[in-house]
Amino acid sequence: MQVRVIDLDGSIVAQDRVLRLFEPEILDLRAWGPRIRLACSWRRFYRLERRLDRLLGAGDPLESWVNLLGSGDFHHVSLALQRRVRRPFNLLVLDRQPDWSGGLPLLHSGSWLKQAARLPNVRRIFVAGGDAGFDGTSRWLAPKSLLRSGKIIPLPATRTFYRGFWKTIPHQPLRRSPQTLLDRDRLEEVLCPYLEELERCPLYVSLDKSLLWMPESITNADAGLLDLNEVQEILQFFLKASQNDLLGMDIVGDWSSVETYGLLRRVFHRFVHSRRRIDAEQARLCNERTNLSLLQFLYHDPIAQGVMRRPRMRSV
Repeated sequence: MQVRVIDLDGSIVAQDRVLRLFEPEILDLRAWGPRIRLACSWRRFYRLERRLDRLLGAGDPLESWVNLLGSGDFHHVSLALQRRVRRPFNLLVLDRQPDWSGGLPLLHSGSWLKQAARLPNVRRIFVAGGDAGFDGTSRWLAPKSLLRSGKIIPLPATRTFYRGFWKTIPHQPLRRSPQTLLDRDRLEEVLCPYLEELERCPLYVSLDKSLLWMPESITNADAGLLDLNEVQEILQFFLKASQNDLLGMDIVGDWSSVETYGLLRRVFHRFVHSRRRIDAEQARLCNERTNLSLLQFLYHDPIAQGVMRRPRMRSV
C-alpha cells in the first residue's frame, strides 16, 4: 500500500510530518478545488474523472493506495476513485453524515453515496459512525429501498433511530450505550450476520474524520462522537473480516479555508458550514496528528514496508 495526496485545497501538503514520513505522491489539482467544492455538475465531475484517469492510469491497480483528499467538502471525489474498481467489492464508509441524500440534479458531498450504491461492482455498503442527518427532516431523502433491501447497512455511532421509516429498518449502534466505548466483542455481535459476505469480497474504505470528536479532528463540518481508537478498532475488524484484502482507501475531513467558484457553491457554503471560528494552525496540527496515527496504523511500520518515496508534484 502506498500513500497519495490528491491536493484540492492545500490542507494535506501543509502537513510537513505527513510528507516527511510517508513521502506520498502528490497530484496538484488545486485549480479544480473551488469548482468542485461541496458540489458540481455531472459534466464537471466526468471531466475531473477523465483527468484522474489520465494521471492514475488504468483502473483497479494491483497495489492499493490510501488517497488523502483534504476537506470533507470533497468527499464526492471518492466516487471517482470507486468507479475505477473493476472487481466486486464491499464498501465501508466511516462518516458522521450519511451522504445519501438525493433530489438535486448534481453531485455533492452529501449525495455521492447514493450514486456509489448503483455501481455494478458494489455488493454491500456499511455506513458506520453516523450521528447527524439520519432521522431528522433529511430522512425523507434517504434511499429507503436500499436500506430495506440490505444493500446499505447503517451502523450508527451511539443510538438507534426511531422516527419515520427507521422503525422498520433493522440497525444497531456501534456502542452498547452512548457512554460505553466500542470494543471488539460489540463489533462481532453487530456484524456477525455479514462476516461471510465480507470474507468473499475485497474492501474499499472511505473515511471522513468528521465522525471523530473535536480533540482528534477539526473539520469544516461539526464534530462527531467516536474517538480514534474506536475508528481504528472498526478498521481492524473490517480488514480482518475481508482477509486483509484492501482495494483502496480515501480519507477526508481536514480543515481548509473555503474557496468556492460560482453562486451554487457559495449557497452551499452558507447553509452547510458551521460559523465557528477556527484557528488554522491548530487545525493543521490536530489533523496532522490524526492522519499520522491513521497511516501508521495502516502500515504498522512504514519504513519496513518499503513505501518511503519522494513526493512527485504534478500540475494539471
